[in-house]
Amino acid sequence: MDGIAIGFASVILTLGVLPLSLLFYLHKIKTAKMDTLLKLVELGGNVDPDMMKMLSEGGGNYKTDYKIGMIWLALGVPVSLGIWLESGYEEAVFGTIAIFIGIAFLISGKYRLRESS
Repeated sequence: MDGIAIGFASVILTLGVLPLSLLFYLHKIKTAKMDTLLKLVELGGNVDPDMMKMLSEGGGNYKTDYKIGMIWLALGVPVSLGIWLESGYEEAVFGTIAIFIGIAFLISGKYRLRESS
């Protein structure tokens, strides 16, 4: 019974809590950008394309992708190993989803690093 609970908890964590926390973080960034634009307009400033470009570039860079990728890997590897040791290889596939998401973010960070240089 404990093996089922561990597998169920890892699936909930991997497919539920982590993506929702990432979406919350992205929403928080967009809200901060919108607040900045509203304050600029309230003070009588102009919103030009250069300002919009500067605000959009500040949100995501290669370091952010690396951090997110490392968090996904740090959660995915122990969950996968724990499920694999408890239940076997067939159930450990659910934990590898987080590992693949982490690897995708690391690859994305690598390509963003290449674009910036």
